[in-house]
Amino acid sequence: MSAETQRLVEQLKQEGYAIYDLVGKTPVTLRTEGMSFRYINPGLENASTLPSLVAFRPNPSEFFLKGSQGIPYEAQLNLLKKEQERVEKQYPGASLVARVGKPSEWAEVAYEHFKATDGRVRIFGRDYVYISTWTDAYESDEPGADRAAVGNWHETDGLHVNFALPDGVHPRLGLASLVEIPRK
Repeated sequence: MSAETQRLVEQLKQEGYAIYDLVGKTPVTLRTEGMSFRYINPGLENASTLPSLVAFRPNPSEFFLKGSQGIPYEAQLNLLKKEQERVEKQYPGASLVARVGKPSEWAEVAYEHFKATDGRVRIFGRDYVYISTWTDAYESDEPGADRAAVGNWHETDGLHVNFALPDGVHPRLGLASLVEIPRK
């Protein structure tokens, strides 16, 4: 990691972000490493992404975009645009991208944060009121295809990774933002 990226990471940490260097593990790989899953949709078991350096706000009151529960996904994306504007203003020139996460990213972030907090914090768990976040994955390319959601991590059952109706609006379904940190 360059000195510039390291300085940015330290600044983000000082301002309350948790930072993880994701390697692109699949939910199945995470399960073999000890991550507890209540359910993984078979279509998402082996989903992975490219490695990425990401940040998120671990404070339960800041984790989900404010006002994102119980509104349609398109309205949630408007909140994400505002989050991107806030990030750009707070970190000018850093090229940070506030975005919707992928199912495998949120599973890996959840497990890495659980380990980093010595098993005390389950994002999407009790302190987060068992709320789930939408992701950017769909079951297919067909119009109206189900969208993947991750969350609802009950202590004994594990994380839930599944598809849901794309127009679903529910008070326990919000949008959490990942902030991607470019490697310079």
